[in-house]
Amino acid sequence: MIIRNIMLRYTKKLNRILPILILMAITMLASIPPVHAHSYKTPLLQEPLDENVALDHLNTILGREMDSNTLKMDAGEDSFHQDATIYLMNIQRNWSKWSPRFKENAGAYFLKKPRSFEPISAPKTLMRSNKTIRGVHLLPNWVETQNFSVEWGNSASGGDSGWDSNQILACSQGATCTGMPDVIDRWAEYFEEVWTSEVEGLGFSQPYGTETYLYDVYIANTMDNIQGNSDDITPFLNPGYLGFTVTYCDYELFNICKDNVTDAYSYIVVRGTIADTDNMKVTAAHEFFHAIQFTLPTIDDWFSAGNIWWIEATATWMEEVVYDDVNHYYSRVRRWLANPSLSLKSSGSQYAGHEYGDSLFVIFLTDVYLHDNDFVRYVWEGQGAGIDAIDKVLSLRYYSDFESAFKEFAALNAVADKSSIWGGYEEGENYGSAAITNTHRDYPVSSTEILGEDAPDEFGTGYIKFLPPDNSNNRLQINFDGSDSINWAAQLVKVKNDGTGYDKNELHFASPAKTGCLVVEEFGTTYGEVFLVSSILIEPTIAESMPYNYRAAMNSTCEDNSANASLIQADDAGDITDNEAGNPRCFIATAAFGSSKSPSVMILREFRDRYLIPYTFGKKFVDGYYAVSPSIADIIEKHPPMPFLVRVALFPAVGLAFLLIKTTLLQKIALVVTLFCFNIRHTQ
Repeated sequence: MIIRNIMLRYTKKLNRILPILILMAITMLASIPPVHAHSYKTPLLQEPLDENVALDHLNTILGREMDSNTLKMDAGEDSFHQDATIYLMNIQRNWSKWSPRFKENAGAYFLKKPRSFEPISAPKTLMRSNKTIRGVHLLPNWVETQNFSVEWGNSASGGDSGWDSNQILACSQGATCTGMPDVIDRWAEYFEEVWTSEVEGLGFSQPYGTETYLYDVYIANTMDNIQGNSDDITPFLNPGYLGFTVTYCDYELFNICKDNVTDAYSYIVVRGTIADTDNMKVTAAHEFFHAIQFTLPTIDDWFSAGNIWWIEATATWMEEVVYDDVNHYYSRVRRWLANPSLSLKSSGSQYAGHEYGDSLFVIFLTDVYLHDNDFVRYVWEGQGAGIDAIDKVLSLRYYSDFESAFKEFAALNAVADKSSIWGGYEEGENYGSAAITNTHRDYPVSSTEILGEDAPDEFGTGYIKFLPPDNSNNRLQINFDGSDSINWAAQLVKVKNDGTGYDKNELHFASPAKTGCLVVEEFGTTYGEVFLVSSILIEPTIAESMPYNYRAAMNSTCEDNSANASLIQADDAGDITDNEAGNPRCFIATAAFGSSKSPSVMILREFRDRYLIPYTFGKKFVDGYYAVSPSIADIIEKHPPMPFLVRVALFPAVGLAFLLIKTTLLQKIALVVTLFCFNIRHTQ
């Protein structure tokens, strides 16, 4: 009876709080950004397109009219295009839109395989590997590894130095697979290394069909000069390209290529005359990740004009992850930082390969902001595509959002080259920093308009640099005026003279006018550089750059003494500081949850920025918190049971903050009404 009464009493209590728990769950789920359904696939090749131009471009990439000496040329790193995958796949993905004549001519550039799946590999392969080739070998020379079939024509260059890859299990020359050209041994070696890293190490899905069949890799430009023999279909590739990954066309239906990518067999073509083995390594990592991407269910949604940047950005990121000591991507990142006003979504030859430099954003997310390489896999394996998909993963798994991440990214890029010692980019000194539009040392600075190519696009950023006139204790006032009703983010990055890091101010706009004022105290004594960082966040209504104005004055104050900007302390906000340089301050929430990057700390931080700092009372509360928090945090850290107890005490505040920052006004009203009704019922 006693046990029954206890259970009854707790059941009644559970019934009282159950509506609140259900409402909180519904509210949290409703707050997740929606994944926009795609009723159609947006082609990158916009109609109408001159088919002659498309064929000329195909011929330029695949080089069928080049002489053999040109095809065997090697080029320097900077002269390489990364790969031809996106253009060639768009030819295939728009296949139904082309004329019969175009299909006949363009189809000759793509490899085809019989639909027969009879395994005919050499017996050695069948004994040592559980996989075989799909159909037949297309080229006369081949080697098979555990996961790949590497094929080439009758004229591989470079010769054999005597080194043999132990990855080769079978070959076209018989039982003995030694004495292969070095370029073949190395491709076999590198592709197996890449498989191990990307599939077994990082946990990505293996390419479609490779549970049963070997993945096909073809070595371009290895044909002989004899017409009508077995290597006539050997692929060509312009020396300006490293490789590409595409899907097979259907052999029995001849020039019919799939309009989508999912559940299609793909193959890789790489060059056979690359003298630089580092280029070979990153090409294998890059192209094989395209093969993985083609397997994922959302790939067709990513193949659109506004989303394709993520395809190349993550493939370039993969180069750095698999081969950290090879830095082919440096030049891409430097070029990207030289044009920071361009949108993150800009892609194509007119933007000089901007999408490859977008790998900097991926590196920022995985290495600096989240410290988690799995983030990329979560996005690729999630639902939907584009910014919505990235935002959803940030929200669900990391309690952040795309705009918050992008603001941190834009701020860090002002000092990218210095950031490695502050916990920023590990290799930042090799990147350089974002290009500066204007630099000022003389004041006042009259109203200056930034427009045209210097003004930011959506997900682009402009940088203005301010230097102190002397080492005195100056006050710098900066006024910002962005295009009205645009989703601007205006920040100040204030670099400390002592080299310990930077502080950051963010301007909170009170009206659609997008104007505001920021003040920098100790300009000259504490801060030696100040950057005005102006970004446009999610703003689907614009298709071009948006202008903004700024002005600056010395030893002046903002009108109406308005606290337009909030100081985000570097230590507490998780921004970049040098804790070993004598400034190891910690705060209560950080001490309780163990890291300034903890999801709970990030929620409290966003609540602070949105609901406390913009208001006088809230700012006073934050100032008081900053004053007393370090000493309390020190006590918490020195007494092991206390972090757990403080975490438990803070969880209600974290939950309330989450509901406030992740819900719409209507959802907040529903929450208040429900709690009010529940309270009345409970009182009765």
